[in-house]
Amino acid sequence: MATRRSGPVCVFGFLLLLSIGMPVTSAHAQQAGAISEIENAELLFEEGVAAFERGEYATAHERFRLVSEYALNRKTTAALLMDGKALVQLGRYRDAIGRLEALLNQYAETTYRGEAERLLERARRRLQEETQAQDTLRVGVTLPMGAAEVSLSQALFNGIRLAVDEHNGLRRRYIRPPGLRTEADTFEVYDTARLAGDSLAAADGETTVAAPADTVRVDSLRVVAEQVERPDWVAKMYFRRTGPRPKAARAAVDSLVRLDDVDVILGPIRSRVARPAGERAEAARVPLVAPMATDESVSEGKNYVFQANPTIPDRGRIMARTAKNGLLIDRVGIVYEEGNGLSARMAEGFREEARRQDLTVPLSIPLQGARDWSRLPTLIEDSTLIEDSTLIETNARRARRDSATIDSLLAETEALYLPVSGRGTAGKIQGALTGLRQILPGKRVLGNAEWHDLPFKEAASAAIATYTNGFYVQTDRPAVQRFVRRYRLLTGSPPDELATSGRRLAYVGYDVARFLLTTLSPSGTGPTPRALRTAPTYEGIGMRIGFQGDNANQALFIHRYRDQRTELLR
Repeated sequence: MATRRSGPVCVFGFLLLLSIGMPVTSAHAQQAGAISEIENAELLFEEGVAAFERGEYATAHERFRLVSEYALNRKTTAALLMDGKALVQLGRYRDAIGRLEALLNQYAETTYRGEAERLLERARRRLQEETQAQDTLRVGVTLPMGAAEVSLSQALFNGIRLAVDEHNGLRRRYIRPPGLRTEADTFEVYDTARLAGDSLAAADGETTVAAPADTVRVDSLRVVAEQVERPDWVAKMYFRRTGPRPKAARAAVDSLVRLDDVDVILGPIRSRVARPAGERAEAARVPLVAPMATDESVSEGKNYVFQANPTIPDRGRIMARTAKNGLLIDRVGIVYEEGNGLSARMAEGFREEARRQDLTVPLSIPLQGARDWSRLPTLIEDSTLIEDSTLIETNARRARRDSATIDSLLAETEALYLPVSGRGTAGKIQGALTGLRQILPGKRVLGNAEWHDLPFKEAASAAIATYTNGFYVQTDRPAVQRFVRRYRLLTGSPPDELATSGRRLAYVGYDVARFLLTTLSPSGTGPTPRALRTAPTYEGIGMRIGFQGDNANQALFIHRYRDQRTELLR
């Protein structure tokens, strides 16, 4: 990642670019009848076409202007048309309108008339749009820029930027080298380096980590950015760096709110930084969406702070709702690792939601360590450390149960929820499945994201293992393939070349930003938290987002193992 010095805090602007037609060739007739050929005019015209194709529109305009100053010749009308195109690319719409009107008024019979009229209409429309105020959603982004986190921040930011570009109607594409072009080829080159703010900048205006131009090379091919659509309203991005300390996080949000006047904030990444950032956003009454934070304290008790990544307890709650309402299961036992905070919190979330959903939890088996996952047969046979539903509901002390009671509870249990976390999760799951197969063959198993893509699919299929998953990319989907292509056009390499965490963050950045841009819109009072809480579930390319009246994402993918393969249920 490149680093350079920069001035003020940068603003990612809305690029106004016009996609126009082909350069005019000498094969086009100008006027009926014989017209003289002027050698210098011919040479200037060819130089103008070459400059236009290189994206040097100012040079092209000068050459075409000189051609039109000669007496009527074979290139006069072609030069007027091409001069209009060059001026449009330069954003000089009034001048372009003048050249095109001169062409149509002075040479009414020109064979370029249809093309000139279409271009004239575009220039007039662009001039009108330029004079009208356009609604803008101001999107603040705050991410860590320390050496250990900058690559993750860049991946997340790249995903966000692609979503914003897509909304704003910006497209990037390849240009083939001149030697590969045919007569029908055309291209326009646009360098965004001259636009203020085309970089990722720090809060103090010193550090940037993005390329200074959108015109880059990928495998010897140039990539250009061009405006292909004009949305009803545009999104502008404002970036502020956040540090690892609460004070730095609050300062970053404070700058976005007071100096940049943003409507919504995306970031930071980690829970420990998202928490103080959220506190400042809550005080300022500006919605903040933390893309990856999982600690429930980030949004708990707040109105303006949201978590796009389901909290750890929520993952258990979502599995409980799925079991009751989706799988039509009424009785589920729980096996969890007591000393593992994540496993225990998912189990507690499952219990809480089970009570609300009238889902019975006949027994709960707290394991004392990672090795206990493979010792389930012994633990159950010894009737040790097992809680029945009454004790769970009243939070009384655990009691030793006789084997007959345990057998009865197991018999009436339709499925077992096994939230696995920590190191060696695949080994824990394999040990648990092997043990359950010995004593409870055919018993259904429920799990969490750690159950995804296991190497022992036969054992998982035998238990019809069904699990929640917060991130899932289907590579054969056209939307995913378009994202991969656009990511490569933006950065020079596909997201698959990133490390696992970076790859996920690239997709997450895109999905969270797309959710915001399809849910919110500019308004006099700014976006409201209610708009996020009541939005329909967003089906992204890597994640599902649906707050369903809450401030933490309640939408997850649901998978199951069947016939030794993974199926997506929802």
